[in-house]
Amino acid sequence: MHCFAPTGLILLLWYVVVSPFGMVQAQDSTQVKTEAATPSLIHLKDGTVLRGVILSETEEGVRIRTDNLGELFITSDKIEKIDREVAGYYRNGQFWFQNPHSTRYFWAPSALPLSKGEGYYQNAYIFINSVAVGITDQFSMGGGWVLNPTFRDWQVFFITPKISFPSTSNVTFGAGMIGAGVFSNRNTYDNQGYVTGNRLGTDLFGIGYGNVTFGNTEKNFTLGLGWGFSNDDIASSPVLNLAYMSRVGRRVGFVTENWFVLNGIDNDPLALLSGGVRFFGEKTSIDLGLWIPAVADMDAFIAIPYVDFVLKFGKKPKRR
Repeated sequence: MHCFAPTGLILLLWYVVVSPFGMVQAQDSTQVKTEAATPSLIHLKDGTVLRGVILSETEEGVRIRTDNLGELFITSDKIEKIDREVAGYYRNGQFWFQNPHSTRYFWAPSALPLSKGEGYYQNAYIFINSVAVGITDQFSMGGGWVLNPTFRDWQVFFITPKISFPSTSNVTFGAGMIGAGVFSNRNTYDNQGYVTGNRLGTDLFGIGYGNVTFGNTEKNFTLGLGWGFSNDDIASSPVLNLAYMSRVGRRVGFVTENWFVLNGIDNDPLALLSGGVRFFGEKTSIDLGLWIPAVADMDAFIAIPYVDFVLKFGKKPKRR
């Protein structure tokens, strides 16, 4: 039984993912432009923070249309400062904070960059931990580890550097690496086969990639191409990645991430497909999804649950 046809599957994903993206992109851009008023934050001396659209500003004070209290006039003597760089926008009269998790899908990165000083901590399956930080507005460095509950025999560490090349349009190019190392205790033997001791062994593997992302922080599609490596060996065929995210609500998004190896097991193509829901706030997110492996002559349907938690930290993202 053949349950994987790579050409048909890629075409199906292109139709399901890319076509709706292209059709709704103009609609979303128009909607944001029609509500182009820039949100601001007014910090009062008593600690109160008001968010809304500044309607007028004079020496006597500021008139603001707030999100929850309507139109207010705040006298200058009560104002501590005004923050005009708020990462967000208004849609249908409601403030939407900027999507704080646009630089990644489940595992795969988009080409969109973290801002300098912006970062996040991600935990998946409890045991997999990672951190990424924007070193500059175009370069970020990430790394992490897989928690071994016994703290014995083996440990896994990985790094995820990425560089982005934004353009004036909604197209961003990127390149990077996902590299991992397995450090394990290995026995040493004498000529009779008896254990004489142990040593630290290291195995390195990962993938170097280039990608291009079409869209913005709210809705984007990424095409990635990379080559895997293991110690001194480099894969003879590339790995293709197709990923897409769309913000379908103020605090809800859809994410799909799909990996394809054209010459996989026994030179047969294989794929790892996924889809799920992202629930997020201004600083946090939770992903709930399913991973579905697809290989030639696979008789059973397998779906592996996926869950992660992400916490943003550092500077506020720049408006993109």
